[in-house]
Amino acid sequence: MGKQGTVEKIAEFVQSSTKTKTFRGDYPVSEDLRHVMVNEVFRDFMIYTIDLYYDCENLSPLQEYVEEHSPKTEKRQGLLDNLFWWRLLYDISSNPANSCFNHYISDNPMKLRDRPFIKSWLRECNNAVPKFYFIGHQYNDRVFVAIDFLTHKPLDVIVYDPIAIPPKQGEIAMGILIPLGGGLYFPMVDFYHFDYEAREAMASCLHHHYDKFLKNSTLIEAFLHVLSVMLQIEKTIFLQEKSTL
Repeated sequence: MGKQGTVEKIAEFVQSSTKTKTFRGDYPVSEDLRHVMVNEVFRDFMIYTIDLYYDCENLSPLQEYVEEHSPKTEKRQGLLDNLFWWRLLYDISSNPANSCFNHYISDNPMKLRDRPFIKSWLRECNNAVPKFYFIGHQYNDRVFVAIDFLTHKPLDVIVYDPIAIPPKQGEIAMGILIPLGGGLYFPMVDFYHFDYEAREAMASCLHHHYDKFLKNSTLIEAFLHVLSVMLQIEKTIFLQEKSTL
């Protein structure tokens, strides 16, 4: 077939906003379209959603959760940010039709007019859930492999936030990944990076606690219980390390 034919064959499967109506997570997306998805549409969605939901009613119980677990001062906001989106995703699991993504679509008909691909992608985002990841191979500070602790599936991750904390290879992180097509993902907000020193203790029991809580809870409900245990482990190891100094 030749090199030119191979390139043409690959190009057929690249999703574009003009040729494609349905988002497919396994099909690659052009760089220009990824820029629109992340820097234009998703950024606007985040501003819209924070303005609508980032209030005392939603934040108060989450702030209590953060205080209860006493993470390091510099890590508290990151934990709260991830919990805020956990809360919204939890609401989606209970009532998918009333999701923040669907609200954004219905409240922005002019922005999304004639953009079926973008609307399909946003609806796909309804399926995002917070998870724990092992940070594997790093191509650079912004592109790396994150391995899902539950499925052991490696995922290619790209970080667009310029102030996000670069991960360490071998650390455990918690976050919410949004699909970009072609098996590529980006974090909804920066990961919560657990202390590197806690990784072995956490990895040794994470599956056990998931199995325990999944007996009576959904995946997204079990996550919050497991997160509580992991934060306690992180705190215990930090205090042990501190006491030996």
